[in-house]
Amino acid sequence: MNYLKYKPFIEDRFLIIDKTQKEVPFKLNAIQNKFIKDATGRDCILKARQQGFSSLILAIFATDFLMKENSLSVVVADIADNALDLLGRVKNYIKSYERIAGTKVPLKYNSKYELANSANGARYIIGTAENSNFGRSKTITNLHLSEAAFYKNFEPMMASAGTALVPGGKCIIETTANGFNDFKRFWDKTTLHETAFKQLFYPARDFYEQAFLKSERQRLGRLYEQEYPESPLEAFLTSGDMYFDRDALAWYMQEAKDPIKDERLSKI
Repeated sequence: MNYLKYKPFIEDRFLIIDKTQKEVPFKLNAIQNKFIKDATGRDCILKARQQGFSSLILAIFATDFLMKENSLSVVVADIADNALDLLGRVKNYIKSYERIAGTKVPLKYNSKYELANSANGARYIIGTAENSNFGRSKTITNLHLSEAAFYKNFEPMMASAGTALVPGGKCIIETTANGFNDFKRFWDKTTLHETAFKQLFYPARDFYEQAFLKSERQRLGRLYEQEYPESPLEAFLTSGDMYFDRDALAWYMQEAKDPIKDERLSKI
């Protein structure tokens, strides 16, 4: 899957609201540039907080909404409030495109959860994981499962929306960790190549400056690793509700040995 082709359009035609609430040209950051090179079209992203993945994925799908005939882009959020925020960002991209390109996108529908482009038949739909059957009856070109580790019904959602994806369509699962749950089991299966997805983990150090991370570590204390993990194991161990002591579990998991590789055990 060639995501690099989207970069010129996004950077030339879209504006984005930055962290200071100013509208600025959408210039891909280092992590976003790395992702568009790494991506395969079936990607499972585990990340630190606020690295810009949702902004980029929404922009890629918005490009298809404007340029690809009869495409259907579907974004699934964990809760309704987040769904409204995601579609709001898409609408901002379209408005900025209209200003920069000097054109008007003819929208057949422009609701809280759906956009329809009457010029090319493309649609952009936002839903929530609260409905585990969302997307089942659709024919989906692009699918983004946002903050998937927080879905109450991750596996049913994968079964319904994932099955509706057209051959050659894009599917991106993107999330911060949320402890040991259905998403963690999916991540482990992906590690063992038991799913069709590529694992992509982007640690905090690849995005944030060391001075910032140092100040955040001092501010957050033990919560630091939850927000800014440096490994997938750290992300899962420091997030969600845990029955066992986190430090003890981390030690046992680090010390655990593969019985096939441990020569002492292989002789038993």
